[in-house]
Amino acid sequence: MSQPVTTPVRFFTAAELECKGSRVNGRPGTGVIRMHPTFATELVRLREAWGRPVAPNSVCRTPAHNRAVGGHVRSLHLTDNPHWPTLGCMAMDWPWRSWTKADQLAFARLAWRMGWSVGLHDGFCHIDRRADLGLRELPQAVFLYGTWTGRFGPAEVRQ
Repeated sequence: MSQPVTTPVRFFTAAELECKGSRVNGRPGTGVIRMHPTFATELVRLREAWGRPVAPNSVCRTPAHNRAVGGHVRSLHLTDNPHWPTLGCMAMDWPWRSWTKADQLAFARLAWRMGWSVGLHDGFCHIDRRADLGLRELPQAVFLYGTWTGRFGPAEVRQ
């Protein structure tokens, strides 16, 4: 069986990937990096294909930090996931509030075509590798993720 990736990967620093933990309260974060190996590999491929740097908002989350930020109990951001067989984090949020509609749509389409699930939110694009788990209940999807003003819809991303 594959092992989780616990170190930074190309294009991303430890500070960008690690669980922010208690950092939200002004203290240092937990520093935990634990990613599913396919997620880590595909993240690098997506960044290469996108060709522009983007600093993620949220990647790895310990269960305690996920609870603290109001994350879903089955979140694919989790470093240890009791519900899904993830071997670690399989999700990332990319900030895009300042991007043009054209850039947002181009990124979402690129991620979709590369096998990522895409969650549309006004402030960020949630991406995850849920389909890599091969579970019938977690197929690749494009979905609305919180507040989305509808600059484009899921159907446009899947084109």
